[in-house]
Amino acid sequence: MLTTYLFGLMLGGWIGAGWVRQQRARLRDFATLQLAVALSALLTLYIFWWLPNRVTIESVFGGYSIPNLILFEFLLGFMTLLIPTTLLGMTFPVAVSLYTQEEAGQVGRRIGVLNALNTAGAVLGSLAVGFALIPLLGLQWTAIALSLLNLAVGVWAWLHGEAQTGRRLTTPAVAGALFVALALLLPPGYYLGFRADPPDNMIFYAEGVETTVAVFEAPAENFKVSFVNGRIEVPTDPISMRAFRLLGHLPAILKPDAERALMLSFGNGVATGSLEIHGVPHIDAVDLSAEQFAAAELYWQENYNVMRSPRLHTYVEDGRNFLLRTPHHYDIITTDATHPVNTSSWALFTQEFYESVANRLSADGVFLQWLPFHNLREQDYKRILRTYQHVFPHATLWYTGGSHTLVLATPEPLTRERLVAAFVAAAANPTVVTNLGPPVTWPAYLVMDEAALRAYVGDARLTTDNDAFFLPYDLDNMRIMQTMQQAAVR
Repeated sequence: MLTTYLFGLMLGGWIGAGWVRQQRARLRDFATLQLAVALSALLTLYIFWWLPNRVTIESVFGGYSIPNLILFEFLLGFMTLLIPTTLLGMTFPVAVSLYTQEEAGQVGRRIGVLNALNTAGAVLGSLAVGFALIPLLGLQWTAIALSLLNLAVGVWAWLHGEAQTGRRLTTPAVAGALFVALALLLPPGYYLGFRADPPDNMIFYAEGVETTVAVFEAPAENFKVSFVNGRIEVPTDPISMRAFRLLGHLPAILKPDAERALMLSFGNGVATGSLEIHGVPHIDAVDLSAEQFAAAELYWQENYNVMRSPRLHTYVEDGRNFLLRTPHHYDIITTDATHPVNTSSWALFTQEFYESVANRLSADGVFLQWLPFHNLREQDYKRILRTYQHVFPHATLWYTGGSHTLVLATPEPLTRERLVAAFVAAAANPTVVTNLGPPVTWPAYLVMDEAALRAYVGDARLTTDNDAFFLPYDLDNMRIMQTMQQAAVR
């Protein structure tokens, strides 16, 4: 999008500069551009909805690959945004031409003032739209409101242009009629990532500063799933639920005397709800998306109504920033970040992040992280594991099925005796047994002790903030899964 935006501004600036070199710009020219921006901005909503439903990566490139996917998504953005960004680029030289027609000796000063106002408007507009209009009006109504502002400016400029006649008012009248027609005929204002009209089983939809969250439910199958910025989150299928449950139960089983726990990436609260039933007196839950906390109300059965717990304290914040500013040390820290390849989550899988966790972990605390391996290269999977074990030497790897692994850090080596004793005590809790199955099966979740994990990751490169490029890749999924299954059998 940034590439397209800058290219459109450059192309529009070049066209606009050529235009005003041939003739002085008139106020009517500026008005025409504003009317065109208003209409093209509404058209982008149609294009955004229509293109992915009609154009596929296979139809354009003949097959799927990571380079093809990146280029395909770029082309979709390019086709959607090129026209309005080009029109915006044309506007600046036209405005400069209009503003410098008088006081020829003050051209430099006037261009500087106009450029300063343009920059200030861009800054204030970004803040107002991102932090006020979108949470208040939603994406579609925000686009309509801003387009209406362009339309109003265009009509005003046209009416104050030179030599007004009744015939010349035809253009703004036609533009206004088209604007109303386009606004009334817009497709549903739901942006779900897959850009399809929402099915009847969507039970929640919210747009915010960071995320767009939708929740779908199939009551007959007892299944829920969330889409966060178009990405599947918190599916309640049995395999996923087993991972969420262990993510909440395991640290509390190993640290039954915990006084304070921290959950980073709260999601819809299934893991936090599982942790809460162990009676931890104080739980801090952090998520970047306020809408996720709201959607968690719909997962009340799965998360044991954790949002109503007096022991839960929620924070809408970046996880790493929370670790830097909190004064507390935690007996349990758990992270359930989306996925290493996700742009909002990769920073929770680096050496710097793990070191910040270690700084906030009590001396005898435990740290547990969900680490999926679907859509991840095995070399990147090993890099993350080695980085984790580099910071937490007594790390062990747990596997719950599918592509779900959990990596656990304990202050001392996790001995068989300690594990058995913790499991025996936890087996007295019927909810834990219901969630994780018969206690006799629990040891099978542990697939690699610290020695086996160290042998598996070998000399994989450490992952740092400056070297954390995780390439989405599906072909290693089965090989990693076979490794986990073989380790579980052993």
